[in-house]
This record gives sequence, C-alpha cells and structure tokens, in this order.
Amino acid sequence: MEFEGRSRIHAHLDIAPLIDIVFLLLVFFMLTSTFLVPEAIELELPESTSANIAEDTPISVSLNKNGQIALNDKIIALDKLQDVIKPLLKQAADTAITLKSDSHTEVQQLLKVMDEIRAAGGRNIALATTQK
Repeated sequence: MEFEGRSRIHAHLDIAPLIDIVFLLLVFFMLTSTFLVPEAIELELPESTSANIAEDTPISVSLNKNGQIALNDKIIALDKLQDVIKPLLKQAADTAITLKSDSHTEVQQLLKVMDEIRAAGGRNIALATTQK
C-alpha cells in the first residue's frame, strides 16, 4: 500500500528571511556603534614665499579660525595654556615652539596665544606656514 501524501512533501529551506535578519542586524550595529573622532583641529596654514623648512619642534600650538587651541594635538583652553607650557619649558628653556595658526584666524586671537606662550617663558616662537 502506497501513500501518496509522503511523496509530495519536499523539505525546502527559504533563506530570504535569514538574509533580511542579517541585514537588519548589520544596519542596527552600524547605527548604534560609536565612531571615535580624533581630537584635532583643522588648519589651513597661511602661504609664504620666504618660508624656511624646519624640523618639527617638541612643543606645537595650533590655533584654528574659530579660536580653538591645541597643544601637541590636545585641545586646551587659552587660560590653561600658560600652566601647561611652563613645565614643558622647564626641561629646556630654549625649546622652540611652533605656532600653527589658520590663515583666517583673527590677529588679536593670535596675539593672545603668543602672549600666553611668552608669559609661560617661551621666547623662541616660530610661525608655521606653507610654501607657495
């Protein structure tokens, strides 16, 4: 005696819902993951025809057009700049300090930063530029 019902049943696995779930998980993890942005400020250095190529100095102060200040690529407030530079200059008083200022920075803001560096004991300040 033969049963016709058993021969018609075919085991079939549909993978379309599995692919949908994998893509949903991918989208979920992409949206909920945090991306670390390095703390750096974007600068557009001014151009100069008389610029000299110099070595990088151990102390680098950056100032962008919005007035954000970074000391060795770490963002710092203007009123804290003097306190942070003093210990660095005690190790070597003649250390050159590179001041990287955006070409669109206000001159008054640049002078404030230079005054803070000089108040901390920095006498050798070099302004960074790019060659034309």
